[in-house]
Amino acid sequence: MKTQYVELVDAIATQGSLAAAAKALNKSQPAITKALKKVEGELGVVLFHRVPSGIVPTLEGLPVIERCQRIRRDLQKLTEGVAQARGDFVGSISVVVSPLAALKIVPPVTRRFQSRFPGIELSITGGHAPRAFRGLRSGEADFVIGPAPDPASKTGLHVEQLLTTSITFLTGAHSPLRELHRPEDLLAARWAVIGPRSRPPLFKDYFRHHGLEGPEPVIRSDSIMSILAILECSDVICSFPSVIADDVVKRWDVTALPVDLSMLQVDIALTWTREKLLTPVALAFADIVREEGRTLCAET
Repeated sequence: MKTQYVELVDAIATQGSLAAAAKALNKSQPAITKALKKVEGELGVVLFHRVPSGIVPTLEGLPVIERCQRIRRDLQKLTEGVAQARGDFVGSISVVVSPLAALKIVPPVTRRFQSRFPGIELSITGGHAPRAFRGLRSGEADFVIGPAPDPASKTGLHVEQLLTTSITFLTGAHSPLRELHRPEDLLAARWAVIGPRSRPPLFKDYFRHHGLEGPEPVIRSDSIMSILAILECSDVICSFPSVIADDVVKRWDVTALPVDLSMLQVDIALTWTREKLLTPVALAFADIVREEGRTLCAET
C-alpha cells in the first residue's frame, strides 16, 4: 500500500466526508473518489459506507483504517524526531492523566517542560483504565500517567512505577456518615466511583478484606469535579488516592472517613507502548515525569 494511500484513508476517516478530505489534501473530490476506489480494489475490502451525513467506516474496513492512522502518526513522529535531533524543537506530545497525576504531577512537569521546549505542543487529557491504555495502543497518546495497568493488560506496554499511594474514603463534610469507621456500618452507604463501568471499584476490596460483599456503586463519572460536587452536598462516599486527599479536603467541603485502609494501595506509573517511537523531546518529557515522581514520593 502506497504512502499516499495511507494519507488518503486517514484523511477520509478524520474528516468524515470525501469533500472535506479533498479539501484537506488539496485535491478534487473526483480524484479522491477515484483513489479510494483504487485502494479498496487493491485490498478487496470496502473501507467506508456512504451515509447522508458523510462517510463512516465499514466493519471490515475499520482495522485497515486504524492501521493507516497508526502509520500516519508514526510517520509524523519520525519527521518530528529528525527535526528535534537537528535542534529544531517542533511537534507535540499527547498525555492521558489520572486525577492524581493531574493534581500533583502534571503542574510541575508542565512548568519545567515548557520552559525547556516552548515550541512543543503539550496535549493533556483526563482518562481512566482501561480506556486510557487503548489510546496508547492506537497511537493516539504517547504516555499515560496514572494507575498502573493490571497484569492482564500489560502486554506490549512499558510500565515504570513512579510512586505508591494508599486510599482514603471521602464524603460530604456534613454527612451523617462522616464518623463511621466499621465496615459493616458502611455497607448501606451510597458509593460513587471515578471512572468507567469496566473499572472495578477499589472499595470492594476493602469489604472483601473484611469478609463482606461490598455494595454496587450508584454513581459513576469520569469527572473528578462532578464527583466532588456531588460529595459536598450528600452522604455519598468515594475513594481517592491518599496523596491528593489533603488537597481535596482543603479545597472542597468534604472530609475523610476515619477508616483503616492500609490494606489498599495503588501504584502510579508512567506507561507507554514498547513499540512507540519516542522522539528526543518525548524522552526528555519522560525524564521530567520521573524526577517529579521521585519528588512526590519523597514528600509522602
